[in-house]
Amino acid sequence: MTTKTATIAVPDSLSQTAHDFIARQRGALIDGVIVEGDGPEFTTIDPSTGTPIATLRESDAQVVDQAVQGAERAFREEWSTMLPARRERLLHRLANLIEEHAHELAEYDALEGGKPISYVEAVDLPLAVEQFRYYAGWPTKITGAVVPVSTPNAHVYTQKVPVGVVAAITPWNFPFCQAAIKLAPALAAGNTVVLKPSELTVFSSLRLAELALEAGLPAGTVNVVVGTGAVTGDALTRHPGVRKITFTGSDRTGRILGALAGERLIDASLELGGKNPHVIFADADVEKAAAYAATTAFFYSGQVCFSGSRILVERSAMDRVVETLRTHAQGLTLGHGLHTETTMGPLSSAQHLEKVEGFIREAQEGSSTVAFGGHRSESAGTGYFLEPTALISPTDDESVVRSEIFGPVVVVQPFDTFEEAVDRANDTRFGLTAGVWTKDAARAHRFAQSISAGTVWVNTYADYNAAAPFGGMKDSGNGRDCGPEGLEKYLDTRTIWMSIE
Repeated sequence: MTTKTATIAVPDSLSQTAHDFIARQRGALIDGVIVEGDGPEFTTIDPSTGTPIATLRESDAQVVDQAVQGAERAFREEWSTMLPARRERLLHRLANLIEEHAHELAEYDALEGGKPISYVEAVDLPLAVEQFRYYAGWPTKITGAVVPVSTPNAHVYTQKVPVGVVAAITPWNFPFCQAAIKLAPALAAGNTVVLKPSELTVFSSLRLAELALEAGLPAGTVNVVVGTGAVTGDALTRHPGVRKITFTGSDRTGRILGALAGERLIDASLELGGKNPHVIFADADVEKAAAYAATTAFFYSGQVCFSGSRILVERSAMDRVVETLRTHAQGLTLGHGLHTETTMGPLSSAQHLEKVEGFIREAQEGSSTVAFGGHRSESAGTGYFLEPTALISPTDDESVVRSEIFGPVVVVQPFDTFEEAVDRANDTRFGLTAGVWTKDAARAHRFAQSISAGTVWVNTYADYNAAAPFGGMKDSGNGRDCGPEGLEKYLDTRTIWMSIE
């Protein structure tokens, strides 16, 4: 069947390279070959216009089986046995190719995800390259240890060995960057990967698999299957050849995958949602803190797991913070992701826009008030645009305070004491990130050490580096991406006993 590819009706035309790549896609990329299969069709949508981009075949159980078998073969015959120095060179070569194709790769995420292309090129792509460069240095440094056991005439040592085939499931909000965060350490450790991107954002992951082949990674080392979680994701995570699941997404899906991994006695690392407190004390540089708060709340339309979507402000600084948020929001330019002047794009889908609007309506029916925003933006076009919105909520029991909204909606609340700020910041089932602004160093340390979150930023927010572990506590998941911990989760330990009698 011929894939139906819609005319991409955007003012800034897609490059011919990107257009041609999209036009030839049919489905999965397995062993370096496009595999269409017999699964149902699905259509990717441009959220900036609501128009179709392309129609692909969903990877059904048969296609997923082919992908896992290809990954198993590549793992057994080539990738896991490759000399570490060669794996290192190939990962550096892949990083080079990502840099060379950065604009093209950014086009896919801007088109499918609605993300401002200038931001994708400035943030997502450099972070992805950083992941591959950082982990490219690890293959020659993965070592075991000699164990000083209290057993006569025994020589005991350990080896760190790859787990096998990794099922990597990535979200729609950071398609390319999240693929890199999962692939780079998994490949550095010697594993092969079957990657399932969100069905909303497939093209940058498919292109990454092509670049991996171009870099010289053996066919089958990186495979991409496409489709929904209910069909493709379920077949992948249940496949007996998969020995590790790594997932970024909602806590609801994370619970399902965690339970499935438990049934199968395999490991699952889960980076889930957050309702992240951003705490501003009155002694801080309030305008700077509020500017950071605005940037991180509305960045990528608030569709970011570490978005500082709940701002707690010492009462005397409330008016200044709200006014700075308003000024920042008024300075944003809503528009198509491919427009270079766009600084805030649409939400990911019509359904998601309706969900976020529902949160705002519910808040207004309760005790919250809208400081600004709160409506769809008609001026930005026919896509799924929502004005940047701030809600003032006096209580902690409303859904907008407790739920991850995942939209350009921030809740601002006053507090009066340090103890109150800590208690309310921790009063959430999530524990991904938190931020605090204060010029009092002792207060900053006390606050950071009192917060149940995987990352706490002090007098900054949203800093990220491949060398620094990132992940959540409580309902925000388990395991860590980045740093040595991000590599360790893709390795098993083998203990070897030798008699030296």
